[in-house]
Amino acid sequence: MKVKLNYLTIILILFSLFLTACNASANKTTNEEEIPELVEVDLQVPEKAEVGEKVLIKAHVTQGNEEVDDADEVVFEIWKNGSKDESQMLDFTKQEKGNYQLETNFDSSGVYYIQVHVTARRMHVMPKQQIIIGDVDPSELTTTEETNHHDHH
Repeated sequence: MKVKLNYLTIILILFSLFLTACNASANKTTNEEEIPELVEVDLQVPEKAEVGEKVLIKAHVTQGNEEVDDADEVVFEIWKNGSKDESQMLDFTKQEKGNYQLETNFDSSGVYYIQVHVTARRMHVMPKQQIIIGDVDPSELTTTEETNHHDHH
């Protein structure tokens, strides 16, 4: 009976050591994984333009010091003040060194908003800027729309 008890004790000790080793290995892996740097988007929109004039819009996408050339999605959303439900979603037309560009024009005067939706490296960022097209009544400049949208990660 004493021999069986010793075998059982040895088995329990070995099993405990095995579990401890597995747990230590799992903790080491979790602690060694680094949290990736945030994807940042610098949305570049002119302050003003004329009706019908070509407007160049850029979204410069970076992660740390690295330019992001492999974004999963870059879509520019454009709407006139007060008409967000009628927004247009436009894909970028040119990409180079982290710069995603769109060239467009506007058919009528007014205050417009441009929001870029960038999904890259499992993060989603959506900054927004305002642009004034043509001659705008000063009352249109007082708006309920936010001119700066906080990023979502």
